[in-house]
Amino acid sequence: MSKLNFKNKWVVVTGASSGLGKEIARYLAKYEKANLIITARRVKKLEQLKKEIEQNNNTKVEVVGVDLIEPKGVNFLFDNAIKVGPIYGIINNAGLTYYGKTEKAKIENYNQIVNLNFNAVMKLSLLFLDYFRNMGQGGLLNITSEAAFIPIPYQNVYSASKHASQSFTDALREENRKTGIVISSFAPSGIATEMITKSGLDKKISKDSIFNMKPDKAAKKAIKAFKRGKSISVPGFINKLTLFFVHIFPRKWVVRIAGFIYIPPEKK
Repeated sequence: MSKLNFKNKWVVVTGASSGLGKEIARYLAKYEKANLIITARRVKKLEQLKKEIEQNNNTKVEVVGVDLIEPKGVNFLFDNAIKVGPIYGIINNAGLTYYGKTEKAKIENYNQIVNLNFNAVMKLSLLFLDYFRNMGQGGLLNITSEAAFIPIPYQNVYSASKHASQSFTDALREENRKTGIVISSFAPSGIATEMITKSGLDKKISKDSIFNMKPDKAAKKAIKAFKRGKSISVPGFINKLTLFFVHIFPRKWVVRIAGFIYIPPEKK
């Protein structure tokens, strides 16, 4: 039996201008009949998505343009979201990565990754958790990653930030398991989104690789698991099998294999 029913209720989706966030918004509108507050930095893309969704579905969409990396971004989103109407759910999807030798990037790049992948997730989770308690209902879904369970060389800080987000979500769920608030995480492996091409990871693993799940398929799996109140959802048999072996093999082996898989190709 489903623990969440999104029909005619307002759901916040971060990072909705492209990729997984965009497909989550589409799925929620089409199949769950949810009203949406979609947010990202690229307002023009959000406006295009709003137009598409409202033309094809009997749902309402509000746009909040915000950069969650900025210090005031989280509070700006929260304050503007609760003005729209009673919020029933939030999906923290926005994310950022860097691919390459760790020492090659500037510390400012890593600050942005940590601020978006963990700090913003933590702050939004706590703000909306308190809000949901006062409302007496609600659901929180944090999109983490399989990298939350496996140290990934050459995506070192990304992996660490996702580990932090996963650990935070797991512990927060335990602290609030008797409140009736659904707190879930969705931990996919590679998804065929622009993050792969922007980071340069496509030079190692093609965006069209069978190891990269299509974003619409990932969105469907994420929302179905969230509706059921599943604590952690890892989509795909290969990904589940990978995590099984991760818990069996010595950690040194796991990191060595991950390093072999992700070592950047030599520049020609």
